[in-house]
Amino acid sequence: MKLTFKKKALAAIAVAGVAALSLAACSSGAGGSSSAGLASGFGSRAENRTAYFFTYYNPASDAFWAQIQKGAEDAAALTKQETTFQTADGDSATMVNLVQAAIANKPAIIYMPFNEGEAWVDVACQAHDAGIPVIAYNVPAPESAGDCVLGFVGQNFYEVGTIIAKYALANGVIKPGDVVEITAEEPDQPYAIQRGGGVRDTLTAAGVTVKDPADWLRTGGDDAGALDALTSYLVANTDVNVMVPVGGTPHRNLPAALQAAGRTDVKVIGFDTAPAIIAGLKDGTLSATADQQGYVQGFQSVMQGGLYIDFGFSPANINSGGNGLINKDNVANIEAPDLQGVRY
Repeated sequence: MKLTFKKKALAAIAVAGVAALSLAACSSGAGGSSSAGLASGFGSRAENRTAYFFTYYNPASDAFWAQIQKGAEDAAALTKQETTFQTADGDSATMVNLVQAAIANKPAIIYMPFNEGEAWVDVACQAHDAGIPVIAYNVPAPESAGDCVLGFVGQNFYEVGTIIAKYALANGVIKPGDVVEITAEEPDQPYAIQRGGGVRDTLTAAGVTVKDPADWLRTGGDDAGALDALTSYLVANTDVNVMVPVGGTPHRNLPAALQAAGRTDVKVIGFDTAPAIIAGLKDGTLSATADQQGYVQGFQSVMQGGLYIDFGFSPANINSGGNGLINKDNVANIEAPDLQGVRY
């Protein structure tokens, strides 16, 4: 179950610029500098500087994916990649259609996550076969993608799942005899399976009852639907006294769900950052969160792309970090107003 990375050469990380374009429905643009690249040729050497950056959930309504896109926009501006930003809005078929349309435009590079795993391998390989490099972020491409994907920037989900669980045990958030439910936008996607697996393996070894993966609560990526699903679950399952959201959507909606269900006794420890999660950590409603550092995922992916198209440096597999947990004691480090959209 532990996440494994394909071995790639390590790439250097540097700076340079973009002008982002806006296309059709499901797209948004980001402005960039019009100045030339560096004297070395970084930011200007490659004649084709067009790029497509795809998000799974919509950054306009999802704080975590907004952080990813902000990192990508900043790196695109530095590396002068003329980048089109588009979102699948949580729909797998839409992602396939968007990537296929991008291939027809023959960009210099494509950046995409692999939330739906195998469902997107074929289209990534279509890009590769057309001579368009693909860099993955957030969720790695399955092994079946082979050389169709050059590198990956994101967390080791299983490892961070174990870190969350060990923290919860060590700090009394979870103890033997508790009943734990794991919840995610899509419990059958790789991120949820791996994060939840790390949590479940660690807690069950300590004598904690964790619900079977077949019973993990699906919330979807929409906030209103997630709030309803969480509230209904908490009302109906009074034996559960700990919730572990392994995705940002259920985590940011749990404070309101606990109030609506009259279950403020339930403890919560989870993943990702958003304004509601920051507020919950400050007032004690939430215990701690593992920060995926979404900005890093977008930024490092696009920086590696700039190095590849200008100099041919091999993209690396980069752990986006976030192994240090955020709790009430250290949340002030990231909650400055000017960090909203970057850190939460």
